[in-house]
Amino acid sequence: MKNVIARLIPDVSIARRRYAADPPSLPTPPSRAAGVALAAVLGTVARITRRKPLHAVGRTWDAVLRVDAPVPDLGVPLLDERGVHACTFRVSRALSTRPGWWDVGGVAIRVPGAGAVGRPADLLFATTGTGRVTRHVLRPVRFATEQSLTTLLPTRAAGHSVVLLLQPTALDDEPREYELAVSVDGGPWRIAGLVELRDELPAANTRFDPIVNELDGTSAPPWVVAIREPAYRWARRLGRRTPRGDA
Repeated sequence: MKNVIARLIPDVSIARRRYAADPPSLPTPPSRAAGVALAAVLGTVARITRRKPLHAVGRTWDAVLRVDAPVPDLGVPLLDERGVHACTFRVSRALSTRPGWWDVGGVAIRVPGAGAVGRPADLLFATTGTGRVTRHVLRPVRFATEQSLTTLLPTRAAGHSVVLLLQPTALDDEPREYELAVSVDGGPWRIAGLVELRDELPAANTRFDPIVNELDGTSAPPWVVAIREPAYRWARRLGRRTPRGDA
């Protein structure tokens, strides 16, 4: 009888060892799953086309960011006080379609020294609406910078949710000036400054990465990092393996 019972009841010590060696898998958070899926799709496209899957073609300018109305309560050094900051301004289209075709417009701004410990800060904008909800919804346009652009996903600063807005000051296919505005906790837009384009630059291979080059004083929420980081990690790896061209 003892032998029969021993065969029916598993050895507790063996079960414990098995559990320690192979713990049960935990469900993947939806944001992480979305990030991994996005990275897989973009990685496949990049391997096939041998170039960046999104915003592969663009135009770049020297520019100046002028902060005229500081927002010191956010604890973001770039916006703490009045000042003029040299930057790089790149305009692109998500699918690299021709101007006049419907596509999602994009702007990338790099501000040297505005990241943590003296690193540059990369700010990425996409064409969206400006309402409390629509600022987080991509909006196809015919010309990349003819409409408002926001940072789409929020970041955190001083315990608040923050979104940035770029708004062209003139109705033009290629505007030269953009108001920079800030929204805190979904509130109204507060104009903080102006971005002015200067000389256009030759095609460059700069790769913008808001995860590595995060704006000092801000921190992306974990769910935003979970969505973005896998895709940017793939982009970094592919960037070392594929010709860059105009990034």
